[in-house]
Amino acid sequence: MTDILDLKGWTVLGRTEEDGADVLEAEYPLPMPTACPKCGTLDCIYRHGTKATTYVDIPMRGKPAKLRAKVQRYRCTSCKETFLQPLGGILEGRRMTERCATYIKAHSLRDTFTRIAENVGCDDKTVRTLGAEYMAELEASHRPEMPDWLGIDETQIDGKMRCVLTDIGERRILDMLPDRDKATLAGWLHRFKDRHWVKGVAIDMWRPYRDVSHQMFPGRPVVIDKFHVVRMANYCMERVRIRLQKQRKAGERRLWLQSKAMLNMRYAKLAEKGRFNLDMWLANEPELAAAYGLKEAFYNIYDLPKAQAVAAFDAFPGTIPASLKADFKTLTTAMKNWRTEILAYFDHPITNAYTEALNGVAKTINRQGRGYTFEVLRARLLYGKGPLEPWRLATVYPANPTQLQLLKREQGNRCQSCGCELGRTKDDKANVVVLVRGNTRRQQLICGLCNVGFHTEALNHRKPPSTQKSG
Repeated sequence: MTDILDLKGWTVLGRTEEDGADVLEAEYPLPMPTACPKCGTLDCIYRHGTKATTYVDIPMRGKPAKLRAKVQRYRCTSCKETFLQPLGGILEGRRMTERCATYIKAHSLRDTFTRIAENVGCDDKTVRTLGAEYMAELEASHRPEMPDWLGIDETQIDGKMRCVLTDIGERRILDMLPDRDKATLAGWLHRFKDRHWVKGVAIDMWRPYRDVSHQMFPGRPVVIDKFHVVRMANYCMERVRIRLQKQRKAGERRLWLQSKAMLNMRYAKLAEKGRFNLDMWLANEPELAAAYGLKEAFYNIYDLPKAQAVAAFDAFPGTIPASLKADFKTLTTAMKNWRTEILAYFDHPITNAYTEALNGVAKTINRQGRGYTFEVLRARLLYGKGPLEPWRLATVYPANPTQLQLLKREQGNRCQSCGCELGRTKDDKANVVVLVRGNTRRQQLICGLCNVGFHTEALNHRKPPSTQKSG
């Protein structure tokens, strides 16, 4: 019977079923204590009856499980105080096993609190409390790092826009902020001392993002996600469709509404039947055909080499017929105000596609568990994917003059390991340590003393020391 419980030190005496839960009658035998835990007096303890107590355990065989024990009560003849025997594997302060608390905490990042409570057989307030404790533990150890390519976007949760920051290259969320205000974002970025790692930033067309990016990452490219731009072309074409659709009779309006999906698709991606139907429709609607042609032409810009794309981009507003200028004003205004950032994509083709997908995940989590606080939703996004892979030491080698000058410009004249000033003595030669994590490879300047430490660490871990080589 002991194997059923598999809890060290406990002995199962019997098993019953109550209200759909497995109830295991068990005991935790211990010898009589020799001293009172309250006053410390020796040889003054006697048994003072038992207390029947039920503890919640992890689910067994697909059902909630409970541990019912007769806990020995003791009394001290010296101080007259009573106390209970200690129980191994029981969470202090709660009528629950330690492994059950661990189970609840782990699932609190993946499942709804109500469902966890049903599976375990406890109150959902207990699940919320343990989940909050676990999330606070994770938050205390959360140390995000600046990525090579930073994604800044937002998602609407509970009627409020929340800023989402991601590592585009490693496809990981860095943080979710309570709002998308300029001060909030600037404050979050300002606390990072490793901002020099960022090679560029992908944003949408929200001016505070651009302002903060230029402030925090001077000289780095700021790229407008192309999907935000081409989506505006779709939006402008939709305005034309809606305007013309309102002029039709009821039956015809329904057909237009049912066929709008064809307009939003790229012509090259339509099946033969879809192209035939679209061609027939647009042949009888010249204004809609012109709007569709503009949408397709704008999409095609992103398929061109940079020089041709820039020329086509600048020429695009002039190709819009007078009758459609009002409908496409949103797009042409954005093209004018955000020209530099939009065209930066052709030098640095990064997108916020992962961030957009993450926004969808956030909304799904929010729908599944109505009533989640912002802190709970944020914790589920941040920690639900598991811990970040640690950096791996690839090699260490002396820095050549050109490389030294470049890295000093990015990182300053300080060792990135201990923080000391580089070149304090004639013999203190700067070295480059190469670290790798996933698809990211970074080079850091270190002093001669830390260089010895890196090689010693490799030897202590029974790895061959990195080969010294000239720059």
